[in-house]
Amino acid sequence: MNRLIEKIYQRSSTQSLIRLAVASSWPRRILNIAYLRLTPYQRSVFHSHFAKTFRNSSCPVKEGVWRIEFLGKTILVPLDSEKIWLEWDSAVSIIGHDIDVKETYRHLLDSTDKPDLFIDIGGNYGTHSLLFLVHGVATITFEPNSLCNLFFRNLCDLNGLEPNLQSVALGERHGFVELSYPARDTWHGSTDTKVINSLAASHDLVTERVEQKKLDDYLSSFSARNMLIKIDTEGNELTVLKGAIETLKQFRPKVIFESCNAEDRIGLFDFFTLHDYQIRTLPLTSPVLGGVLGYDEFRVSTLSNFIATPK
Repeated sequence: MNRLIEKIYQRSSTQSLIRLAVASSWPRRILNIAYLRLTPYQRSVFHSHFAKTFRNSSCPVKEGVWRIEFLGKTILVPLDSEKIWLEWDSAVSIIGHDIDVKETYRHLLDSTDKPDLFIDIGGNYGTHSLLFLVHGVATITFEPNSLCNLFFRNLCDLNGLEPNLQSVALGERHGFVELSYPARDTWHGSTDTKVINSLAASHDLVTERVEQKKLDDYLSSFSARNMLIKIDTEGNELTVLKGAIETLKQFRPKVIFESCNAEDRIGLFDFFTLHDYQIRTLPLTSPVLGGVLGYDEFRVSTLSNFIATPK
C-alpha cells in the first residue's frame, strides 16, 4: 500500500493536480479532509513530494486556511497567493516533516510525562512550538531570523496563541554573530562557518548580524519540573549545549537534537556522556523504548534526529 502511494505521488501530473486543488476553495477542503486521514508515514511521503509544489509557481490561490489536527487540537495555517510557497510548505511540514520527532511529541504530550516547558532552539517558522502552544504547554522559542519570526507571530495570531519569542541566537558565549541562510530555505540558517561555506557553494545567502546569548542566561525564567528541549541549529548544536550546562544540571531535561555530520558526533557523544546522559533513537514512545546508542552506533547511524535522556 505504501509503495502504491509513493508511485502516485511521484507522477508529475499529480503535482499539477495538487496545485490546482490547493488553489480553489472546495477542492482544497476535500484534499484537506483526505490529508487528515493519512498515517504519519503517508504524511511524510506527501510532504516530501508536495511541500515545494508552489516553489516556482505563480498560480493564483483563493485565500483560505489549511487545517491540521494534532491530539485533538486544531492548528490553522493561512493560504493566499502572495506567500503561498511558504505557507503551503509550512502547512504540510507541521505534522508531515520529521515525523520521528513529531511522534515523540505526540507520545509525551499524551502521557504522564507531559512537559511543563518546551524550549525550541532554532525555532525557524515556529512549527514545532505551535504543537506545544495549542496544548497549553509553556514554550520559549529561540530564533534569530527576523523573517521567520514575523511569519510565526502571524501564525500565533491566527490561532489565538501568545508566543514567548526570543530573537537571539544561542551559543556558548555572549556577543554578536553572523547568521546566513538561503532566502527561501531559511531552515538551513546557521552561524557555523563550516555550514555557511557549504551553503554558499550552492545558494545565494542572506546574512544578518544577530545577538548571541547562552541558554543559561534564562535560568531564572525556568520553573519547570519536566522540561523538553529541541535543538536544530544546523551544525551549531554542541555550542548551544555548552551554553546550557547549568540548565542540564538543574533541570535534567530531555534533549531532542539534530545531527547529520558524523564528525560532529564525537563531540556530542562526549558531551552527553560527561553530563550523564544517554543518546537514544526516535521516536521515543515509552520510557523504555528507543534504542540506547553506544559511541560507534551513534557515529555511523543514518538517522538525523536523536534524543538525549538523563541516566
